[in-house]
Amino acid sequence: MKFNTTIKRLQDSVSKVILAVPSKSLDARFDNINMSLENGMLTMFATDGELSITARCEVASADRGTVAIRARTLQEFLRSMYDTPVTFDIERQSVGELGTVHIATDKGRYRIPCTFGSKPESLERNFDLAIGLKPSELQDIIQKTLFACSVDGMRPAMMGVLFEFEGTVITAVSTDGHRLVRCRKTTTTDITDKQKIVVPARVLSIIQRLLQNDEVRMSIDADRRNVKFKSENVELESALIVEPYPNYEAVIPVENEKKLIADRVQIHDSVKRVGRFSSIGDLKMSAQDSIIKIMAENASEGESAQEDLSCIYNGEEITIGFNSKFVEAALSHIETDKVSIEMSSPTTAVLFKPKSEERIEDLIVLVMPVRINN
Repeated sequence: MKFNTTIKRLQDSVSKVILAVPSKSLDARFDNINMSLENGMLTMFATDGELSITARCEVASADRGTVAIRARTLQEFLRSMYDTPVTFDIERQSVGELGTVHIATDKGRYRIPCTFGSKPESLERNFDLAIGLKPSELQDIIQKTLFACSVDGMRPAMMGVLFEFEGTVITAVSTDGHRLVRCRKTTTTDITDKQKIVVPARVLSIIQRLLQNDEVRMSIDADRRNVKFKSENVELESALIVEPYPNYEAVIPVENEKKLIADRVQIHDSVKRVGRFSSIGDLKMSAQDSIIKIMAENASEGESAQEDLSCIYNGEEITIGFNSKFVEAALSHIETDKVSIEMSSPTTAVLFKPKSEERIEDLIVLVMPVRINN
């Protein structure tokens, strides 16, 4: 089995599939990148048992065959190389499943071990539901929801993003119990019956790194237990989180009658500055007479800060305490110049929404208040 290609082309594909290789594994097969060669196409495959990535690249070869190479060994070799033509010549030992990869470049000759017949089994699944997405749309959904996912292993459903498909609308939801994001997009795919899946946050984080400019097809299997993301040369397949997602709709308030509109960048930068003066990371936001005050203090060190910003607000005076990092993150994931802040009382959830004359998307970032000492 022999093929010719370039270091860069091989490196691009290896850098994708190695994202599925676990840092530690009890199964040696999961430490490998499996290479299959046929009709001048080199297909690379790696998995950790729940998530698998396949990448393809064209090479010069008339051979065919399959071999497994230790992923980290191959990655470290390619990282250390400059871009140059390279030849891989895989030789099998006369006895057993072991072999040797002979690598030749313009300046050197290298050898690394390999194995044959050790590829993990991949099950054939019936992916009966497919949704076409532009990379920019999927990237935007991930970017706006991933930050609010929980990292608490005791609540596995919240360690992913809920995707709901109904009609031509995709609704993506994430929450960690203290904040919640709901992002909606419109697609050309029309789903007759409402479908729900929970995609692990780790999978979406990898998708962010894999996506390029190709059209992306998101497919769900008939059992609603696996998802597949496929572009022209890369394919990711993963198990879904099967635990039921919390009823997020019950958490989103529908009667927050106190509404404030402010410059998003100004209030974001103010929260970032003032929040640094809090001993525990909390701050207070007080709205009255078209002024929003942002305050924090560190009583033990004698430090405090207050900034007054102009806004559009005609309601009764209200003061609410927040985790400053949560407010900062909410504002940084809203892209409009103006932000709408909808409130009801110091103890009920607050909604941060993009404010624009043209509502291109539907985005809500909910932040739960914290108790403040007057």
